[in-house]
Amino acid sequence: MDSRQADDSSPGMRCAPGGTDLSEMSLKPSDLPAPPQATARVIQACSDPNVGAHGLAQIVGSDPVLTAELLRVVNSAFFGLKREVRSAVQAVTILGNRALRNLALCLAVRDSVRPGAIPGFDIMSFWEEGLRRAVSAKLVARSVGFDVDEAFTIGLLQDFGMLALVFARPQLSPSWNEIRVLTPDERRRREQLLFGTTHDRIGLVLAKTWSLPPGIALAMACHHAPDADGLPPHHREACRIAHVADQMAAVFSCATPESAITRCRAVLGDTFAMSADDADALLAQVPAGVEEAAVSLGLRVSNQLKYEEVMRLATQTLVAENRSYQELTRALEQALREKDALAQRLQEANRQLEQLAYYDALTDLVNRRRFTEVLSSEVARHSRSGAPMTVVMVDLDHFKSVNDTYGHPFGDTVLAAVAGVLRDSLRQTDVKARVGGEEICLLLPETSEESAKAVVERARTAIENLMLRTPQRRVPVTASFGACSWAGRAFDRASIDVTCATLLETADQALYDSKRAGRNRVSWRSFPALTA
Repeated sequence: MDSRQADDSSPGMRCAPGGTDLSEMSLKPSDLPAPPQATARVIQACSDPNVGAHGLAQIVGSDPVLTAELLRVVNSAFFGLKREVRSAVQAVTILGNRALRNLALCLAVRDSVRPGAIPGFDIMSFWEEGLRRAVSAKLVARSVGFDVDEAFTIGLLQDFGMLALVFARPQLSPSWNEIRVLTPDERRRREQLLFGTTHDRIGLVLAKTWSLPPGIALAMACHHAPDADGLPPHHREACRIAHVADQMAAVFSCATPESAITRCRAVLGDTFAMSADDADALLAQVPAGVEEAAVSLGLRVSNQLKYEEVMRLATQTLVAENRSYQELTRALEQALREKDALAQRLQEANRQLEQLAYYDALTDLVNRRRFTEVLSSEVARHSRSGAPMTVVMVDLDHFKSVNDTYGHPFGDTVLAAVAGVLRDSLRQTDVKARVGGEEICLLLPETSEESAKAVVERARTAIENLMLRTPQRRVPVTASFGACSWAGRAFDRASIDVTCATLLETADQALYDSKRAGRNRVSWRSFPALTA
């Protein structure tokens, strides 16, 4: 850092409250991501006033991989240069030290944690959020006359502390799915509860460890408090841009887009005197900017939802919330009066078709085909919400012996009775399916392992207490259970299929654990980490 670099004790650095002592957080420097060695030399050289353009070009050119990557990015549509840059010397001459440093920083952040390095962490959605902030910061910077390259770098780095947190505490990485859909302030409070610290505090540690320039370091530390007392005036603008970029990015990821849009317009108005139309014009440019930046930096992101679609969804939510109960009731009653006869006929026809296509005639449980469809759709739904779900395999103990001893009609009676117990023991929204002769599979949506344990044990006990008799004697009935819970992300058909298969296989392995342990019990297995 240069002579103007603020340290941890300066007033501006206290924007991230609580200090930055790693020991207080039970972390070591080795627990945090580090920049690739070649990129670190470029960052250091760009901050050294004694290193000129020629010396910088030599440092860049000494690493062929870094040179190739820098040239690829510089020559991409994102930079929009009119002629091709063919050498490190040209890149340094055209970009200048500051822009080259910013580009090197972006590449360093990208390469500091590779996909798959944090089991269970959705690295693609993290970079997607980072690019939204980066593009938003660049758009705001262009509007207010700030350095757009500097703003883009700040936006990409300002939440880098969150990646460091899950890198250091990988067991908490699934919490990212919960955190990313919150508003910026809610997200920061949730981080404090989960990790005992926040991304801006860790971001300050990283800024010092990586020897980042003061403008970037302060923005990483103070973007949640851009108007804090003691913040150097020449760096306040960068912190404000980072703060606004955070609000803009939340519009596209927040679970409540209607409130995120309202908040974003207000912050842009208060901070930079922009109208709601000005804010909407900037937000409309974010999705395309993210896709373009992702291609340039070699990052994978999902197809971006256009701002018009976000606004449509937000409007629908507001309309639904503002319509009175009486209006909805009147509209529904009118529609029912007009179409009651047709609806009844359609309902009966659909019920009959559904029974034929999806239900087991003996137990009235859904069949294997229907269960497979529902499991796939529920994995996709839970992937979007981040909520946990549980799959349970059930097998009646010694059922072949029951059939052989008392006959198949009595075996059918047992199956029907067990199905009735499961319907009574579980929620209506839980899926109960007969997937084989005496094999039953359960799907408990939005249910964690902790919540499911009591439910499944209650079902097991209810089966054990069944009072089934032949004319000669009471016949005891028990069942073995195997269960697995999951909370994660599946982005496409292939990953959804893998998740479904893994859930069923893991629950089946847990079922065999119960059988090997003596039957009539519930066993659990954890969902295994899937390779990227």
